[in-house]
Amino acid sequence: MQEHKKWLKLVEDDIKSAKGLLKIEIFSTATYHCQQAAEKALKAYLAFEKHRIIKTHDLMKLILLCSNFDKTFDQLYDDAAHLNPFATKFRYPTEFDIPNLEDTRIAIKHAQKIVDHVLKKIAEAKIGQKDIFLAK
Repeated sequence: MQEHKKWLKLVEDDIKSAKGLLKIEIFSTATYHCQQAAEKALKAYLAFEKHRIIKTHDLMKLILLCSNFDKTFDQLYDDAAHLNPFATKFRYPTEFDIPNLEDTRIAIKHAQKIVDHVLKKIAEAKIGQKDIFLAK
């Protein structure tokens, strides 16, 4: 199996985990899986582009690396910024509030947007065609 496909399998598992945990109201772990899904999706794209995968949980750095190949990744900065803290934010008791249902739904929305963007870009590259109807 190609390296990027291995990453994408992990992405699928993280998204499913986040959505499943939302249903049983385990919000802090669900938001963690959202960050992980976004991180692994961006790493999948880098693997697809044959770029060395760096050891980081910083989504902003990963967006920057991906945008070196495709500037449309720049539109994901806000999504990445929202998810970035979830790598560690709720793993330990801190001054932060534990996420609630709405926080988790928003995190899933941001993660799914990043995942969908990566999947679309990999699919476009495979068929050698971009969607001519996308707004610029």
